[in-house]
Amino acid sequence: MIKENTLSPKSIAIVGASQDKEKIGNVILRNLITGGYNGKIYPINPKYKEVEGKECFPDILSIRDSIEMVCIVVPSQFVNAIIDQCIQKKTQTVVIISAGFKEIGEEGKELENEIVNKLKSAGIRLIGPNSLGFINNNANINLSFARTNPGEGTTAFISQSGAFATAILDMASKDNVGFSKIISIGNKGDIHENELIEYFQKDSDTHSIAMYLEEFSDGKDFIEIAQKIDKSIVIIAPGSSQKGTEAISSHTGSLAKSYDVTLAAIKKGNLIKVESSEEMFDTLKVIATKKLPKGRNVAIITNAGGPGIMATDFVEQFGLNMANIGDKSKEKLKKDLPIFANINNPIDILGDALLDRYEKAIKVALDDVNVDTLLVILTPQLVTDITGVAKTIADIQKQTSKPIFSCFLGGKDIEDGNKILRAYGLYFSNNIEDTVKLIGKLTNYVINETTYSIRDTSTLKAKGKYLKEIEEVITEELEVLDDDIVFKIAKEFALDLPNQIITSNIDEAIEFSSKNFPVAIKATSKDLAHKTDFKGLFLDIRTVSELQNKFIELTENIEKVTGKNTPEILIQEMFEPKAEFFIGANREGEVNIYEPKGFGFGHLIAIGQGGIYTEVHKDIEHFLVPETLKNIRESLDRTKISKIIDGYRGKSPLAKEALIETIDKIQSILVTYPEIYTLDINPVILTEERAVVVDIKVYIKK
Repeated sequence: MIKENTLSPKSIAIVGASQDKEKIGNVILRNLITGGYNGKIYPINPKYKEVEGKECFPDILSIRDSIEMVCIVVPSQFVNAIIDQCIQKKTQTVVIISAGFKEIGEEGKELENEIVNKLKSAGIRLIGPNSLGFINNNANINLSFARTNPGEGTTAFISQSGAFATAILDMASKDNVGFSKIISIGNKGDIHENELIEYFQKDSDTHSIAMYLEEFSDGKDFIEIAQKIDKSIVIIAPGSSQKGTEAISSHTGSLAKSYDVTLAAIKKGNLIKVESSEEMFDTLKVIATKKLPKGRNVAIITNAGGPGIMATDFVEQFGLNMANIGDKSKEKLKKDLPIFANINNPIDILGDALLDRYEKAIKVALDDVNVDTLLVILTPQLVTDITGVAKTIADIQKQTSKPIFSCFLGGKDIEDGNKILRAYGLYFSNNIEDTVKLIGKLTNYVINETTYSIRDTSTLKAKGKYLKEIEEVITEELEVLDDDIVFKIAKEFALDLPNQIITSNIDEAIEFSSKNFPVAIKATSKDLAHKTDFKGLFLDIRTVSELQNKFIELTENIEKVTGKNTPEILIQEMFEPKAEFFIGANREGEVNIYEPKGFGFGHLIAIGQGGIYTEVHKDIEHFLVPETLKNIRESLDRTKISKIIDGYRGKSPLAKEALIETIDKIQSILVTYPEIYTLDINPVILTEERAVVVDIKVYIKK
């Protein structure tokens, strides 16, 4: 647990302090002094007696006083010896700025692990290594080599990239937007994002959190913490959350990849995901106003028809609604606007609009109960009072709880208007699409805060009748689980299965098929993962003679590919599908993931259109186990195939509730048998009454 003095030490030593103003050791020392830090500062460097007016010491142990924090800015090969001195001195926190650890390869990783283990054994906390340092503006501490510090604000910023942090700080300085704390976690040897989020949740100086994160320290804990926190979290998460998914011969391997886990985790934790430093900064600016959209209804005011139409298109594209302007509001607009103005949404006040038209239209729109958010578009016409409109927006925004998003289109002419909006800390943009996209993200965030439901894993876990059988065959390598065990597990959880047998005996095949024609015969998953690729599947067999011929042909096909003699064949009764559905899952984490100390995210489930063209259609939605039935239903409704399931163009609806129940049972299987590394069900055949699980492949791994 991070203690208060971890980021607010009363004494700091800087190992590697320098008189050379171009060296990081000097920059950090000067930042600390000029930032107004009122604690004790100890430069350490055997070359000097004094640095920046401070007495300089040859090493840590030569300082008589206690030292709460040591900041290390020397080459990595010297760090280990300094850590030993920190331990002897009983320092409370170490900040390692130095690079040259796990980011450079195995040798650096070993060195980092050795240092981390030493510090943990001594009970000393570590920030870094490979860190920019940190800034605590509430305590006047700038222990970083950042070029600028925008000063105090209400957002805490956690960054895994020092370079990205400096970019955000530079942007913030331009717009006079401050931060409560900025911490560069670097390689996350000890202190990581999960601890910091919990710390900032309790920090009264912090109202929102921003994060740049390239990998999650522990996904399951991250989600649980994010779900409990009542402060907005804005995140950039580039690339993949973990190493790329292993090459698996299943649909799931290509349709449920590591970055999909990141996206699912962000959604489950209700974070606001942004794509760039500019979008992050804009989002933080809106959050800082504490005026967020409370619903999806957007009103648009514009002095040009084209941009208003563009904005309308984007409103629909980003899941928002065009607000229905009320009759009373329309009457007011009729009185205030010229006869050729459009009083419907988008409200077009025409190109010759002076300041009074903007002011009146803005007030009317904001007073309308049907409007949740207002987008004001301005194009610089000859008569347009750009600065006047900007000042009016700033004044009105103070008086309303509804957010106003300003989109001034142009270049040089709109700069003065933007300066006014910037001075008031308000959002402004020159891009309609980006603006509406941001409105959509913030709206979803607010709505999900009150509507997103959470489920505990314990509600899904069953006894697990076949754990022993899995334990007997599981290894460190990826293995296909025998169909016999798979079908036993499927029956244990009452999945709707077709009548079926597995046999290598033609007489048994004939006896079964005679009672169940038409039938399908196929290779088992153990033999052929993708059956259609190797002619491992024959459908709609209706007679004994056809069965005999296809049984022999299939046996020969399997023998050619696998080299097995008399392989077993799966025979199933056939159904006429009205639609084919896909359910897949990949485990992201350890086999004990659902235990209290389990590490990782858990299983990522992928659902969507099934059949042999699953990877072509890629009509897929993802979510992480455990998920509620409500949220599963919402994920299903976002797929294109859901329109067919609901009954498209007069067709009968298919068994949607049975499908949702099947997906939920799959969750229970995964929680009960976390040894399952990958699960691939394709297809689930949907009829009006049933969701029949036809083909299941399961891969297990420790």
